[in-house]
Amino acid sequence: MMNWYNRFLRLGEEDQTEVEAPRIRAVRMGVVAENTPWMMAANLLNAFITIGVFWTSPISLPITVICSLLIALALWTLWMAWQARGRKHRETASIRGTQRAVFHAFVLSGLWAAIDIVGYSQATETQRMVLAALAVGMAGGGGFALATIPPASIVFCAVIGVGATLGLASSPAQINIYLIFLYVIFAMIIVRSSLSVCKSLTQRVRAQMAADEQRDVVGLLLNDFEENAADWLWESDQNFNLTRVSSRLCQQIDLPEELLLGSRLQDVVPFSAMSLRSGNSTDCRARFLERLEARQSFRDVDICVDIGGELAIWSMTGKSIRDEDDIFLGYRGVGRDVTANREALIRIEHMARHDALTELGNRILLKEDLERAITRLERTGEGFSVLLLDLDRFKQVNDTHGHAAGDELLREVAKALRTLCGENSTLARLGGDEFAIIQTAFNCARETSLLASRIIDKLEKPFGLSSGTASVGVSIGIATAPADAVNGDQLLRNADLALYRAKRDGRNRYQFYDPSLDAAARRRNLIENELALAVSQGALELRFQPLVSTRDGDILGAEALVRWTHSQLGPISPAEFIPIAEETGMIISIGAWVIREACRVAAEWPPHLRVAVNLSSRQFLSPGLLPLVENALKTSGLAPERLELEVTESLLMDSTLGLEHTIAALRNLGLRIALDDFGTGFSSLSYLRRYTFDKIKIDQSFISDIETNREGRAIVESVIHLAHDLNMVVVAEGIETEAQRDVLKGLGCSQLQGFLLGKPMTAIDFEVAAKRTPILRALPRLTA
Repeated sequence: MMNWYNRFLRLGEEDQTEVEAPRIRAVRMGVVAENTPWMMAANLLNAFITIGVFWTSPISLPITVICSLLIALALWTLWMAWQARGRKHRETASIRGTQRAVFHAFVLSGLWAAIDIVGYSQATETQRMVLAALAVGMAGGGGFALATIPPASIVFCAVIGVGATLGLASSPAQINIYLIFLYVIFAMIIVRSSLSVCKSLTQRVRAQMAADEQRDVVGLLLNDFEENAADWLWESDQNFNLTRVSSRLCQQIDLPEELLLGSRLQDVVPFSAMSLRSGNSTDCRARFLERLEARQSFRDVDICVDIGGELAIWSMTGKSIRDEDDIFLGYRGVGRDVTANREALIRIEHMARHDALTELGNRILLKEDLERAITRLERTGEGFSVLLLDLDRFKQVNDTHGHAAGDELLREVAKALRTLCGENSTLARLGGDEFAIIQTAFNCARETSLLASRIIDKLEKPFGLSSGTASVGVSIGIATAPADAVNGDQLLRNADLALYRAKRDGRNRYQFYDPSLDAAARRRNLIENELALAVSQGALELRFQPLVSTRDGDILGAEALVRWTHSQLGPISPAEFIPIAEETGMIISIGAWVIREACRVAAEWPPHLRVAVNLSSRQFLSPGLLPLVENALKTSGLAPERLELEVTESLLMDSTLGLEHTIAALRNLGLRIALDDFGTGFSSLSYLRRYTFDKIKIDQSFISDIETNREGRAIVESVIHLAHDLNMVVVAEGIETEAQRDVLKGLGCSQLQGFLLGKPMTAIDFEVAAKRTPILRALPRLTA
C-alpha cells in the first residue's frame, strides 16, 4: 500500500531524474501558490452563498457550521499566502510538499462533500440545483487550480465526487443517476487535463533549465574570452552609457572600470583626428556617433584612436538589443585592435595598385581611373586624353650600365613625369619601360601636344646615375576621348597604335591616333593567320626554365614556356602571339597542346622533378580543362602531384562560382595550384583567403632592386611571411644577380627562378642541367 501511495504522490514525475524532480516539483507548487488567493476567494464567496441559500432551511445549522469551517480555512490560507508575498520561490521541493498539498485538498474538498451529504436529502429543488452547481464548479475550479499537482487535483475531484454521489444516492430519483455519470465523465476530463498541464509544465521547466545551463556555459566562455582574448566586450543602455566593459578595454585606455561604467561610449573612446590610411583629418567620432544614433546593428566599423600618443585603429561591432515591442534597449558588442592588420592590408592594397619600383600607379590603378574618366565624360562631357609612353634606348642602358642602373633610371623618369603632369592626371607604369598618363580636364589637342612636348624635352636630356650618365628618349602615342573612342580598351588600343607609329617613325616623338594607323592591325592579322597554321602543323615548341631550391640549390622542376619561330618573321614573342591567341580562342588548343606535351616530357624526368604550366584565363574557364588534364596525366603516366598549374591574378578578378569549382576540382586530382605574377597589379588578400594555393610567385618587378630598395624588400619580406603563415611555397621570379639570390635566400624565399639560374631551354638541355645541381653553389650559366 505504501508503494502505491508513493507512486500516487509522484504522478507526473515518472520520466524525471532525481536531479530534475525536486526543481520541477518546486515550480509546480509555485504555480499552485500563485493561484491560491483566487481559489480561496472563490471558496469564501461560495461558502457565503451556500449559507444564504440554506438560511431558512431546517438544516441551516449544520450547513452554517460546515461553511464556517470553510471560511476559517480559506481565511487562514489567505493569511498564510499574504505572509509569503514577495518571498522568492524555493528552487527545489521535497515530496512532503506534495503530501501537504494533497492533505489540504482533502480537507477542503471534504468540507464541500460534507455539505452535499448533509444537505442534499432535505434540500428543496432550488437548493439541490445550487448544490449540484457547487459540486461541479468547485471540482472543476479546484481541479484546474491544482492541475500542476496531479495527486492533489485528483483527491480534490474525487472527494467532492464521493460527497456528491452520497448526496445524490440519498434520493432515489433517476435523474440523480444521470448526474452521477455526468460527474464521473467530467472528473475524468479534469484529471486528464491536469496530467496534460503537468506534462506541458514539465517540458517548459526542462527547457528553462537547459537555457539556464547554456547561459551559465556561455557566461563561463565569455569570462574566459575576456581573460584570454585580445578582443574586449562592451554593453550600453539606450543612451549609450556603458553598463559593462572588459578589463581589456580598461587596459587599452588606462582607465579603471568604475570610471568607465556609466560614461557614454563616444566619450570613453579616445578618438583621433588623423587617419592611418591618408593622414588627413577626419571626424571619426562624428561618424561613429551617427552609427550609434541609428540604433541599428553594425559590424567591423573602423575608427582611428590615439593610444598614448600613437595612432591605432579599432574595429567595433555592436548588436542592437530590443524588447518584444521593438523598443531599443542598448548595444552589446565587441572591439579589437586591428592596427597591424590594417597596416598590412594598406601595404598590400598599395602594392596591388602601385609599381614597386617607381611608386607610380600600375595597370589596375590606370584601369580604375580610366573608368572614372569615362564616367565623368558621359556625365559632364569633360574630355580627356590617354598617353602611352615607351622609353627609347632603355635596353641599351640596361646592357651598358646594368639592371640596377636601369631601375634607377626608371625611378628618375617617374620623378620627372610627376613634375610635368598635373595633380588631376593619372600616372602609371605598365611594366618594363612603359608608362601611361590620363590627362584630365582636357579641352583641346593643343594642351596634350604641349604636355607631350615637355615630356620629350625633359626625357631627352641626360640623366645622372650612380653608375654614370645615361641618355634615353621617349616615344608617345596619344588617343583622345571622345574624338577617338569612348571605351577604355579602345582608347588604350588606339594610343598603342599611335605609339607604334611614333616608334616606327624614328622614336623620341609623339603621335596622335589616326584611323590610318593600321600597320599594327595588319601585323596582327598576319600573326593571327600564321598562328592558326602553326597550331595546325605543330610548329610550336616548349622550353623549360628551372625552378631551384634556395635550401640546397637543387633543381625542383621547371616551368614549361611555349615558343614560336616563324619561317619568315623569325622568333615571335609570346607577349605578341599569346594575346592574339586569347582573343581568337586559339589559346584553348595551344594550352591543350602545352599541357599534353609538358606531361609527356616530364614523365621521362626523375620522379622528384615537377613541371609547371601557366594557364590563360580563357583556358582556365573552359569546361574542357578538367577532362583535358585528366587525359594528359593518364596518357603520359605522370603522377598528378608532379604537375603544377599556374594562374594569374587577372584571372581572379573575374571571381565566379565556376572558377572556385574548377580550382577545387583540379586540387582534388592531386595537382598543385600556384598564383603567378603576384603583385603585378591585381594582388589582394581576398584572393588568398577565398582560394587555396600551394605556391605564390612574386613578380620580377619586386626583385629587380631588392638588394638596394629597402621598401621593396620589406614588401617582399611581408609577402614571404604571409605565404609561410598560409602554408604556401614562395617563388621569386627574375633572379638575375647573385645579390638578389642572397637577399631572397636570407628572407626565407623557398624557390628561385631566373636567368641567373637558367634560361628557358629544351627538354634535353634541362635534363642535363638537372644533373648538374646544386645550382646555387655552382651557378652555371645555362643558356640553351
